[in-house]
Amino acid sequence: MSYPTAQTTTIQNPRLRLLNKIRSGEFPLMTFVAIPSVRQAQIVALTGLDGIIIDCEHGHIGDDAMHNSVAAISALGVSPIIRVRRPTHDILKRVLDTGAHGLMIPQINTAEEAAQVVASSKFPPQGVRGQGSAFQLLAMALQHPSI
Repeated sequence: MSYPTAQTTTIQNPRLRLLNKIRSGEFPLMTFVAIPSVRQAQIVALTGLDGIIIDCEHGHIGDDAMHNSVAAISALGVSPIIRVRRPTHDILKRVLDTGAHGLMIPQINTAEEAAQVVASSKFPPQGVRGQGSAFQLLAMALQHPSI
């Protein structure tokens, strides 16, 4: 059985700016933010970028600033991507519950490590992710995953 990926899914959502840019064959314009400032994230989002990477690995960004930055960036039509501190199951599910449009995962050195990240990022039956807040599903007009 095969499952859709970001490249093969039929979801067409104008709010997913980065994915739409990649699908059209264009190169997206992106940058990093590493300061826990929602105002800075908003200012950077107004520069015409396609995506902003919220750097929680090297930046001083905690959970509150991460959640608030994702909301501020996506509200301005830009795709927020989160660079995680480390690829553990608990961190990945918290990051995905923010509604980020993507993840940047550091220090993946083996196929097994990559498979663990994928399993933590997908709902059953493709993975082991549990259901958090439904807000992001509603905000993006997506369907609740079914088993």
